[in-house]
Amino acid sequence: MKYLPLVTLLTAASAFGQTAVAPSTLFANNVSLTYAQVSTSGVAGHMNEWSASASAYLGTTEAFVQAATNLGGDLGNGDDLIQVGYRFKNVASIADAAVAIGSNERYTVALHRALGAGFGAWFSYVREHDDNQLGFTVSKMLTHDYSLDLSYARAEVSTFKSDIWALGVRRKF
Repeated sequence: MKYLPLVTLLTAASAFGQTAVAPSTLFANNVSLTYAQVSTSGVAGHMNEWSASASAYLGTTEAFVQAATNLGGDLGNGDDLIQVGYRFKNVASIADAAVAIGSNERYTVALHRALGAGFGAWFSYVREHDDNQLGFTVSKMLTHDYSLDLSYARAEVSTFKSDIWALGVRRKF
C-alpha cells in the first residue's frame, strides 16, 4: 500500500493504452517498460514504439487497475489506456484468469500459468472496437522483483493484419 500514491499518479498521468499490452502486467503490482515492433500487411515499414505501464491491486482484493501509454514511435505516440479488472486464481486447477474492461471500448481476457524455474506463460485475447488481438507472452524472472517478457500478438482489423513483437522489463513492488 505504500506505493499506492505512486501507482495512482502513474495511472492518472499516463492513462494506459499501448498497441500490445503484455498480459503479464495483469497479474502483479508492477511497473513495466516495453519496446514493440509492429509490422502491418499492406503498409510499408514498421511502427516501433516504447510503452510504459503500471498495474496495482486494489487493497487485498483480486480487483486491479492498469494504466499504460505509448512513448514516441513512428505512429501511435501518446495512445493511452486505463482498465479495471478482476483476477480469478487457479481456475480449474490450470491457470489464473483475468478479465478487464478499459477505455476505448477495450475488453481483455488473459490466462497465466507458472511453468517452473522462474518461467511463466500468458495467453490473451483483446477486443478494441473492430480490432481482435490474440497474444502470447513468455516471462522469465531475473530476480525476485525483475522479469523479462517476450511477447507476440496478432491483431486483425477488417482491412489489415498486424504482427506485434515486444520485449519488456517488469518490476514488481
